[in-house]
Amino acid sequence: MDRLFTAELNERLFTHFAAGAWRAPLADRHLPIRRASGARLGQIVCAGEADIARARAGVLASRRAGVAPADPAALWRALRAEAALLESLRAGEGFEDALRARDSVALPEPVGLPDAGPLVLLTAASAPVDRLAGLLIAAMPTGLIWKPAPGAAASAHLVMRVLGPLAGGRLALLQGDHATGALLARRGGLVWAGQGPAPGDLPRPLLSLAARAPVRP
Repeated sequence: MDRLFTAELNERLFTHFAAGAWRAPLADRHLPIRRASGARLGQIVCAGEADIARARAGVLASRRAGVAPADPAALWRALRAEAALLESLRAGEGFEDALRARDSVALPEPVGLPDAGPLVLLTAASAPVDRLAGLLIAAMPTGLIWKPAPGAAASAHLVMRVLGPLAGGRLALLQGDHATGALLARRGGLVWAGQGPAPGDLPRPLLSLAARAPVRP
């Protein structure tokens, strides 16, 4: 694992990605993040209403301005360049997760998404990075706000660190817990990715993708 990236994780996890840049959260509710082993990794700040409004405004402004994201093939190549670090982070989160065909130029499996946005993506910690890559790349034309599970906060940060600057403002990342997800799910069409169905207290998803990465023994 990249030692500098790991050393900076506590500070990196504190930030959200909105309006095309990493930004300090507007909320102040902290949540410790730990590795699957139980070792402390850092902390996130759970996004609140103001963070959600800022993220939505950034995505909508990019759409109005007609700023286009990078070509899907370029996005996939950029993510594959960080495959080893991403796999290390996923191992720390307790999953044997890897980018499909990391040594080829094949794009991730395509995902058909509703043409209404910004979409809201909530993902379980077990959601495979392959599926997430396909979702994020497919959602860029429409725009998407992603709230990963706290247990996958580190790998999600890396994915957005790669894709966010290439997305033309069409992607945002808000860290948080289930309460954050419940707030966010009422601000856009919900897409859920996890092993089972979305929690019953959330709005009905426009799209659910049932998938689980292998758990490390």
